Amino acid sequence: MKALLLVLIAFFASSALFGQEALIKSIGNTAKEKANAQDFNTTRNNKERGNLMDDKKSKDSPAPASAPAESSEQAAPVEAEPSGEYQASYTFTSSVSYKIETASKPGQSQTINYDFGDQVIKMAANQDMSSIIDSKNGVMIMLNNKEKTAMVMSTKAMEAAMKQQQMSQGEKPAAKITKTGRTKTILGYKCEEILIESEGKKTEVWITKDAGIDVSNTFANMNKTSASQIPNEAFTEGGMLMEMNAYDAAGKVETHLLATALSKDPKTVNIGAYKITKL
Repeated sequence: MKALLLVLIAFFASSALFGQEALIKSIGNTAKEKANAQDFNTTRNNKERGNLMDDKKSKDSPAPASAPAESSEQAAPVEAEPSGEYQASYTFTSSVSYKIETASKPGQSQTINYDFGDQVIKMAANQDMSSIIDSKNGVMIMLNNKEKTAMVMSTKAMEAAMKQQQMSQGEKPAAKITKTGRTKTILGYKCEEILIESEGKKTEVWITKDAGIDVSNTFANMNKTSASQIPNEAFTEGGMLMEMNAYDAAGKVETHLLATALSKDPKTVNIGAYKITKL
């Protein structure tokens, strides 16, 4: 499981969804082992329940249980945790496509599609495979759209791993955030530039509020389970990210991201149409 977790973190640390096909294959065996284990445990538990029922029938009726002692202290309210269960379907109300170029692959580009809903985000680099992060219920769903199969896993372990990784790297100084006052138009929307400087590096982001879409919380929740290249500071003002230039310490562009399409047409993904395996 630890090896699987490291693979997942590496997956998100890469440029969006590069190498998703390899990830699906790498956790396939784990999914099968998990399914077999679930079948075995179900059989064993059913057998144990049967034995317990036989023992119960062979004994006399137990004496009435004494009433529980009253407590003068009331239990403190417990904050509800994510259920860890996926929804039957997910509705997305907006979407954006980004063209991504990296210095490690000069002359090459990748198109990543994001769909946004209520505390849920869907990512896809091609038509065959995609991923859904459901922050509300604390699950990630890997979809194989070609074979109509899906793997569901809790994001709790990934969040803990990300926190552990951040702790091992030490506390980072607060980033310097500057609204430069520069503006430009992308896809017909007026964008404002925000400069983010941290640890000798800088990132330029262009944000629009004119589209009427605010994905700041969605991206922030996604970053809890991934080493996203899009910093949380990019959304201090809310809105939609339209362009980003991330520079290395020498001032050279490491990653360039540009929105190529933006839509507010609703989409629905029916998870019930997939054969589900829980990890």
